[in-house]
Amino acid sequence: MSDLYSELLVARKPKSSEQAARIAMIIVTAVLVAAGIMFSPYFLIGALAMAIADYIIFPRFNVEYEYQYMNGEIDIDEIFSKAKRKKVTSLNLANVECVAPYGSHHLDSYGVGYSVTDYSSMDSQNPPYVLVKVDGTDRRKIYLQLDDSMLNDIKMRLPRKVFTE
Repeated sequence: MSDLYSELLVARKPKSSEQAARIAMIIVTAVLVAAGIMFSPYFLIGALAMAIADYIIFPRFNVEYEYQYMNGEIDIDEIFSKAKRKKVTSLNLANVECVAPYGSHHLDSYGVGYSVTDYSSMDSQNPPYVLVKVDGTDRRKIYLQLDDSMLNDIKMRLPRKVFTE
């Protein structure tokens, strides 16, 4: 028996709150530099601290998700600024109740009591698929941006739980 393996890289669109935070951090840094030049060099210490914070925090705004599917397991990694990788979670498809596109009527019975975790691109033009996972008391809806290849592999594993319309 051969292994089913597929992987997908999904770039997340920046949130408007992240864009506002980035602009605010740049403005605060510039104001501190200007205040340090005009008024007191002590403001330059604050500007240096803010510049270091900018350097540390800005890569967190550029996020990509990598999905790796292999024989009933989906591993999800976050990649920050195409340089730093962090393993987020591993999903076992044995605990998945339903896989359907966002807004599908198949998801109607999974409304209340489920926490939502979003690993999608946040693109309104391309709605994500929703995996409904029930594992004891852990009841989650997980948003993923699946392509046809990965969706077909999951459908081979869970033929009665995957809906594409």
